[in-house]
Amino acid sequence: PHLVANILLSQIPEDYSGRGTIMEAQRRLQALALAQKGLYAEMSNGDVFLIWPSSMLAKAFPDQAIMVTLPNGALPEDKSKYTLLFNLPDDYALLRERANHYVNESRTGDMGEDENSPRFLLQTEAARGPLTAWSVDLIDRLVKDIDLCPFIRTQSVYEIQKDRSWHQLFDESFIGLDEAKQKLFPHLDVLQPKHLFLDLCHVLDRSLLQVLTLNYDSVSDMNLSLNLSLQTVLGIEFAQFTHRVPRALRGRIGFEIHCGDLMQDFPQTLSALETLHQEGYKVAIDGITPDMLGFFNFGRFNVDYIKVNASKDYATSLKYPIIRDGVTHAPREKLIFYHCDSDQTLKAGIELGITKFQGWLIDDYARKWRR
Repeated sequence: PHLVANILLSQIPEDYSGRGTIMEAQRRLQALALAQKGLYAEMSNGDVFLIWPSSMLAKAFPDQAIMVTLPNGALPEDKSKYTLLFNLPDDYALLRERANHYVNESRTGDMGEDENSPRFLLQTEAARGPLTAWSVDLIDRLVKDIDLCPFIRTQSVYEIQKDRSWHQLFDESFIGLDEAKQKLFPHLDVLQPKHLFLDLCHVLDRSLLQVLTLNYDSVSDMNLSLNLSLQTVLGIEFAQFTHRVPRALRGRIGFEIHCGDLMQDFPQTLSALETLHQEGYKVAIDGITPDMLGFFNFGRFNVDYIKVNASKDYATSLKYPIIRDGVTHAPREKLIFYHCDSDQTLKAGIELGITKFQGWLIDDYARKWRR
């Protein structure tokens, strides 16, 4: 059983009893939900849902929420005026009807798109070319207002066995950037500049965590790997996700930290790796290229996996003795060759003692083996 409070922020005047801007009120409610070990979700019009497991304590939480919403004092009638309460499972039909209200409201809004809305601006010529702080901010605002589920993709990591069979280790879940770009921001070069690409990844990682927090039951039986930026490890979204996942099941989940974060802030990366392990998760370093293995001793890092880009662009380099030597001196039991989409890189990896691979080619081989 759960208690759900729908806080109608959009109906409260900004200057009423200290509400402030909708974003300010949302941040106060988000912090409250975290302190109460509840869940928090924003609607596209600014309204908020707060969700708590039913208990004697939880009965007081809606009152606390309205007090946080109106810090200068709430009148007795404010709770009934600006809050809708649902007791699950009894009120499931009513809650679903309320959710449909927001869906229909969002669709109606889409029909008359505001020329200043992120969705509209990201389709214009102003959003053409490399990423800018302005365009990343627009994407950040956009993903808060749309359903990201159609853009979520998964790809498995497999381990090749001595008999050449394929054993599935886990699924990497991520926002399909190519699909999102094509539909939502088609004119942007999302890979440049590098520091803003990492900021964009942070936006998408954070949004994926929010989706999985709300839908954890649907993935609780999966071995999952998720991309995670340094900023996200320190953020409220990660804290909410960690609260949602029982500690006994966290060992089934891994997080991948991009090596770009490692290069930008070495001490903070080490701290993030330690935090993830302390919380019970597996950890990987992502984005390593074959040539880097000869210059950095990645075996010294406290990680479970080291993901090495084995795309066609690096197929030739895997022939060079200096590159091969770097691979052989790395902890090969931790190495994963990802983007492994050519027989050339797969063969090179097997020759070098690599057993873990990821890529569309590997998916095909695994499917054929299952047949």
